[in-house]
Amino acid sequence: MKSIYIPKDINEAINIAQLLDNKNAQDLVRCHAAFGHHFNGDIGLVQTQSFCLRGKPSLNADAMAGICRNSGLVRYMRITSWTAQQCTMEFSRTDEPADIVHTFVYTFEMAQAQGLTNNRNWRTMPLQMLRSRVLTMGLRATYPDAVSGIYSADEIADNTNMSDDERAQISADSLGEEINLRQPAPQRQEPPRQEPPRQEQKKSEVKTVWSFTNEAEFWDVIEEHGISREEAQGRLNRQKLEPADMTPDELEDAFYSYLKHDVLRRSWSDLHEWWKHDNQEAIDAVHSGFVAQYPQLKDCPPKIYAPRMCEPAYAELVSELNRVPDQYMNEAKKLLTYMKKNDWSKVNEFFDLCFN
Repeated sequence: MKSIYIPKDINEAINIAQLLDNKNAQDLVRCHAAFGHHFNGDIGLVQTQSFCLRGKPSLNADAMAGICRNSGLVRYMRITSWTAQQCTMEFSRTDEPADIVHTFVYTFEMAQAQGLTNNRNWRTMPLQMLRSRVLTMGLRATYPDAVSGIYSADEIADNTNMSDDERAQISADSLGEEINLRQPAPQRQEPPRQEPPRQEQKKSEVKTVWSFTNEAEFWDVIEEHGISREEAQGRLNRQKLEPADMTPDELEDAFYSYLKHDVLRRSWSDLHEWWKHDNQEAIDAVHSGFVAQYPQLKDCPPKIYAPRMCEPAYAELVSELNRVPDQYMNEAKKLLTYMKKNDWSKVNEFFDLCFN
């Protein structure tokens, strides 16, 4: 089926760009003019893979890799080692002997030496940042005839005068991630509703903290958490999920599995059962991401909390630990440890204990 986002002329290109992104339509047309031929003329695809920084079109690293693969020059490109401290990749060309392998390494120390780690994304998602850097380096050195004249968003940002916030946003976008650079939404000071006394309430009557009855309520929850709609939609797209086609239970599951927790929302990699990973450094990197959002998890082994972070009731209690008075912390953690799956009565008990 032919895409509806393939324009026949410049006027159609402008109209489609305005439909897709009215605010940045002019930049999208620039990117389409520069890269549209690499994406079969589909502006919709160009929008997902390109960025226009100060009027300069650029692509993300994965899009550059796709262009190289489509050129027929790639025998293989593969990661041979990947930790939170370094990423190593090997590249081979089809027009060279098979035994010629181009190997590139990019380390966290190299990023520090270049002054790149001031960008907050190096602290929150070092794995993705390292992979992006070594991939761009390898593509440019191994397949210059395929990517000549094409620059990644990071490359342009590194050579453009801009604030650290702007640079952090650009690098996150180029990884298919997004960050909230504004001040986070204020923590709710009280539960969103008044619960009847716990002893008078039956377990079956306990409601969830957030309502996911329909798509509109789903997006309301996203907004309440200070997550941009574009960020959330990007993460759902990577999971091939469409809120309009999902049931209330599926919407709730998607929120807690992919969107509520920063490190899972921003990840480009599949972090399913990440706590079972063979590489301890990879586990530590994801754990650090959770700790950045939920400091009380610092000393908690990932295998204890990680399997339950997609459970709504458990995840909500973890979120509230940051504001529990010190005198109630041990009791609050005990409640969390022994609560059964989605036992919302424990949520009420938690609030009664800590905040009443």
